[in-house]
Amino acid sequence: MGSKIHNVQIEQFVLATLMSVENSYGTVENLLTENEFYSMRHQEIFKSIVALDKQNSSYDAMIVKQYLESHQKLESVGGEQYLIELLSEVPASASNLKSHVEQLKNLSVCRAVESQADKIMQQARNLTVSRGDLVMNAQSAFAEITAEQETENLFHIHDAAANTFEEMARKMELAIEGKSAITGIQTGIYDLDKKLGDVEKGSLVVLAARPAMGKTTMLQTIASHVSIHQGKPTLIMSGEMPKEQIAMRLCCSIAPANIGLVRNTPHLLPKEEYSAYTQAVVALKNVPMEINDTSRPSISNIREALRKTKHKYGSVGAVFIDYLQIMKTTKQFAREDLKIAYFTGELKAMAKEFDCVVVLLSQLNRSLETRNDKRPLMSDLRESGAIEQDADQIIFLYRDEVYHKESKYQGIAEAIVGKNRHGEIGTAMMHAQLNYCQFSNLDAMALEQLHGEAA
Repeated sequence: MGSKIHNVQIEQFVLATLMSVENSYGTVENLLTENEFYSMRHQEIFKSIVALDKQNSSYDAMIVKQYLESHQKLESVGGEQYLIELLSEVPASASNLKSHVEQLKNLSVCRAVESQADKIMQQARNLTVSRGDLVMNAQSAFAEITAEQETENLFHIHDAAANTFEEMARKMELAIEGKSAITGIQTGIYDLDKKLGDVEKGSLVVLAARPAMGKTTMLQTIASHVSIHQGKPTLIMSGEMPKEQIAMRLCCSIAPANIGLVRNTPHLLPKEEYSAYTQAVVALKNVPMEINDTSRPSISNIREALRKTKHKYGSVGAVFIDYLQIMKTTKQFAREDLKIAYFTGELKAMAKEFDCVVVLLSQLNRSLETRNDKRPLMSDLRESGAIEQDADQIIFLYRDEVYHKESKYQGIAEAIVGKNRHGEIGTAMMHAQLNYCQFSNLDAMALEQLHGEAA
């Protein structure tokens, strides 16, 4: 039996208004989703209006009919006759649209509460979970509903300023007690962390390089530090590499063990490395890290994986996406830079939505290969405008030995901070052992010498 918590007439009024009053969707775009409609056919009609609006098309009844017809949806919503029925009492204006949308939102929340309550009651009656899980499931279910309704974002400047003062006082107290004040993530590479500082929740970090520089290794270096040393849950969206390869590389890094031998000739692996690799596999059992190896992930794939990770651990420290240029979308864009802007904008919003850091890998243009100094610049980012705008931090990887076999910087990698919204820019140095899937810290003397030469 379906829920009685709905109002077909209000749903019809809202759809009729949208299809009758020009540009009406723009007035409720941030308020209304398909979930506010109880009727499945109303959801389909609304989705058509949204799709047409995103194509910069008008969405009157005739165009909506044509759209539904071209997507084989017209009959499922009741045909042309139902669209005519919807428009039988055409509203003169959109003046009451927002109030009707608010009523739909109220009904939608009531349905969500009813649905979650039913699930929890079933678990309670059937004793299908432990009492601890039952309470946690109930808290989680209703917390998600509450979070979705928190739309009040207007604060007086004094209140916001007072909050920053309280945060400063908290950090000062922690410093006196000898405790860490870090609330976001760090990379584990000390020279880099000195520049980046505390990469706060809600940040979009772009890690960019040409092939063979170690982008994936750097991703794993940061992910393992966040999960193992900071104890924060992480999610790796590996669109290019299967989960077993990611896991193998991570184990080689932790052990350490030679990735070439592990992958191709494990029987030649030294006994101590084999033993260390085995211990690494065991150690990962309790590490809060999830891998999703969906090929060419979409924004919805990433959001769903994040939602599951958050549900499992209660929070997410960081999500790592490998990599920007292979992400997919069904949306059509006139130019590649508009598609990139869509991805970076959505990922930045996702960082705020899930209160986590998003680390996004990106390729660089080939143009730098023609320069004498091949160290990356901001202009080397592919379709760089949107990336520069949306990213809070942009880090380039560079290994001189890739281009100069006789380089004096053998085994050295540079992390060039090209943008840092809350800290320094400049170059950090680290030790590179890609055959062990590792970037690691250099000692103080080596760092001093390298920075002295760079200066």
